[in-house]
Amino acid sequence: MSQEWSSLVSRLFTGRAHAEGPLELKLSAREGPSLAAKLRQAYYWIVNNAVIAPYYDIEYGEQNAPRFAFPSGAAVQLPTEASYCSYVLLPLLTFATRRRALLVGGPGKGKTATAILMGILAGYTYEDVRRSVQHGHPQLTIADLLGTPLPSAMMEARALEEVKVSWRRWLTMRVKIVDEYNRIPTKTQSALLSLMAEGYAEMFDQVVEARDAAWFLTANDDAGGGTFQVIEALKDRIDLTIKAMPFNSRFLGTLLSRVERGIDPNEVVPNDIVFSPEELDELRREIRAIPIPAPVLRRLEFFVGQLEFCQRASVQFEYKNKDTLRLAGIPLAQVCNEQCPLDKTKHLCAQTQQGLSVRSFQTILELAKAMAYVRGGPEVTVQDLRQVIPFALHEKITPNAAGDFFQIEGNRPLLSDKIAWIRRMFDAALASYDQLDRDHHDAAHRLAEELDRGLEGVPAQQIEQRMKEVQALIQKSTKQGELAPWIYEDLIRLKSIYMRYQNQLLWLRGG
Repeated sequence: MSQEWSSLVSRLFTGRAHAEGPLELKLSAREGPSLAAKLRQAYYWIVNNAVIAPYYDIEYGEQNAPRFAFPSGAAVQLPTEASYCSYVLLPLLTFATRRRALLVGGPGKGKTATAILMGILAGYTYEDVRRSVQHGHPQLTIADLLGTPLPSAMMEARALEEVKVSWRRWLTMRVKIVDEYNRIPTKTQSALLSLMAEGYAEMFDQVVEARDAAWFLTANDDAGGGTFQVIEALKDRIDLTIKAMPFNSRFLGTLLSRVERGIDPNEVVPNDIVFSPEELDELRREIRAIPIPAPVLRRLEFFVGQLEFCQRASVQFEYKNKDTLRLAGIPLAQVCNEQCPLDKTKHLCAQTQQGLSVRSFQTILELAKAMAYVRGGPEVTVQDLRQVIPFALHEKITPNAAGDFFQIEGNRPLLSDKIAWIRRMFDAALASYDQLDRDHHDAAHRLAEELDRGLEGVPAQQIEQRMKEVQALIQKSTKQGELAPWIYEDLIRLKSIYMRYQNQLLWLRGG
């Protein structure tokens, strides 16, 4: 029996792993000493040995990739650079950055198993992680989620602060898993929201600090299904959505081998890819240190700035955004119609029902850094942004299905594939950015850089000259045509620059 087990382990860990003795596993050295190499190693072990998901949908090197098309238009392309399976890589990036991911897919797609695997990588045993999973169901109470006061303490206490609460152990774990979160009652969802948002739980005047952790929530769909409607504030706390991949039937033989031998990859994760608490802290610091070059950041600005804009939302310039419509309870279709002068088949503002929160921007920036980090890049590239944006915005924006863009027959399929839709919007924004030559024609950016250098020692006469320059640029923008989303963003920025100078001038003159 021991010889059979040794053979099994040897087969499971193909490549640099080899087994010596009944249950003794030895691994060769990692590809270098860095934590980035260890994170890559964890990805390749999972994709080759644990999760059967042969889908490489995060593609790099698409520009010169061989492409093979069917008459219907469907095509297969072979990227020229290393590409990745989102269902494996994105949970790892969530794990590394301590973000909050929602795993969606039908029952039996391995969502919970993937989340458990992340807990094992954090150094917990398989049994500890499995027992810590919070399973959503209609009877789940706040006490079930957080803990209960000790009966003896309840009897003896003369004040609330004397009641000792027995907190649930999962609250302080570095990886937190909530299975089928859309089956949790609304009141308990509110407690979960407080835990995710504030980082602590409170009961009977007792407080427990929830460790800064990676969160993994699962649901069978992302379209409002489940026993209870998920409250909007809780959905907003989720940073990215990861779609579970269906099983590819050509890998049935691999599955049969696991069934016959009783293999559970979660039980044989090599220690070589398990991260200590100190390594996790250092991993996060190294990811955050990855730089984002200014040209890359400006392209992201150009894209996200178009999503919130709505020219007809208000007569006041500052309120021309979709949040104005939302607060007034006015549907976008009521104002995004033929009375709007913009071409609604081209401008991105007409494709989305809403804009983005600041949390969404933070998620994109950190995930892009993590993507560059795991790929071994020295800095974030536009391609890194292109790969993470669709997953970060999947639950944040809703397509304007009634808009002109989606009435075009070729665009209709994008309503069922939000990943492709969001990625195409980003590609369209990049094309517009290059067409406008924004790298060389962006006076608002130059003036903002000038202001960022500070106003200390700048005389009043020079400030007045700069204000005239801002005025001239605003006037030029208004004569160039319609108020496009990027022009609106520029004008908001220019006005803010002008008012900063105005306030400084008043202060210098003692006004």
